[in-house]
Amino acid sequence: MKIRNTLSVCVLLLAGLASQAQPDTAAISRNALTFADSLVKTDAYGNTSSYAGLAPASLLKYYGGEDGYIQHVYMMRGRTTSEQEELYPVINVETLRAVDQQWQCVIRVSRYFHKDNVQYHYITYFVGQSKDEGASWRMFDVSYNTVANMIYIFPEVITDLPIKQPVILTQDQEEKLAQQQTAATTQGAKTTKK
Repeated sequence: MKIRNTLSVCVLLLAGLASQAQPDTAAISRNALTFADSLVKTDAYGNTSSYAGLAPASLLKYYGGEDGYIQHVYMMRGRTTSEQEELYPVINVETLRAVDQQWQCVIRVSRYFHKDNVQYHYITYFVGQSKDEGASWRMFDVSYNTVANMIYIFPEVITDLPIKQPVILTQDQEEKLAQQQTAATTQGAKTTKK
């Protein structure tokens, strides 16, 4: 009887320890989204020092420091600056991974902008890194670089992190893409039924 009780206590203790060891990925995702939101806002309000302060150190080093990084970002961002006030971007975590005492994430940012009275859908991705178990994040917008150069810009990147190249779509392109996706889904459903 004593052995059975002792074994039960040991199993309960191990189960408790195992549950405590599991990271709270929902909380980590929320924190990443909070920092992504800060990146969007500091960019929108032109708060360059806060914007640069959210970037990983390796990114700042790649551009020769904070000034070089900000100069590069603002040179590139002119192509997606809207001529009118737009709705707030939709931000969501696509990938969240832990490796080597850090967390990394890919966050999809979807927003619209207008140029010459034409509406464009701009989809970009933020790559984030946390070295304190997801409590705080450093992140940057990949649209100011190429994904192929990511290993040089951010050498700590998890090599199999699925980072997509940003896209800018016109309304026509977006409608055609939606039609193609609908057709593919319909075709897939027909194939499954057979």
